[in-house]
Amino acid sequence: MSVNVRDIMKKDIIVAQRNMPVSEALDLMKTHKIRHLPIVNKQNEILGIVSDRDLRDAAPSIFDEKHKEFINLPVSKVMIENVITALPLDFVEESANTMTENQISCLPVEEDGVLAGIITETDLLHTLVRLTGAAMPTSRLEIEVPNESGQLSEVSNIIKDHQINIQSVLVYQSFSDNTKKILVFRVQCMDMRPLLKSLKEANYKIIWPTELEMKP
Repeated sequence: MSVNVRDIMKKDIIVAQRNMPVSEALDLMKTHKIRHLPIVNKQNEILGIVSDRDLRDAAPSIFDEKHKEFINLPVSKVMIENVITALPLDFVEESANTMTENQISCLPVEEDGVLAGIITETDLLHTLVRLTGAAMPTSRLEIEVPNESGQLSEVSNIIKDHQINIQSVLVYQSFSDNTKKILVFRVQCMDMRPLLKSLKEANYKIIWPTELEMKP
């Protein structure tokens, strides 16, 4: 099952109009405990976006005579235009990559030309926790295998032989050796010693749990 942006986006979005003063925008974000504020027109089309950090970084010191002038500016004068957006059917990992490549911490979601939602770094972290099963009562099993086809199937069959349920699987290339890949399982098993014995007999390198962790 794939996870799309529409599955994790917030739909009840706090927005501002382009003529809202900066001071009101800051108060709005503080009241609703949000860090990003999309700027829209009456048709709910995205005009720009501001963040609390951008506004505070741009604001002169409160002791500066220009501070009052700044906070009374309309947000249209300080908002980021040409906003990078996502679509509801975009895959979550693609949106995460977009945010990383562009060094941004949120993506407004646009559908049929209007604002439909928003996703943030926090939403992506919550999704990662959910997809990896880290918040569930499971045990972590991490194995290094050759970067060849069939490895995931072979390891999964060994786990199946022990009648252990796999809650989630994450596969990634080793950071230190591109001829290897890492399989990370979350399994519903409290005592993995019999399973680890079988994996070692099949010549698999177990990264986690370590032998020290498995000592009674």
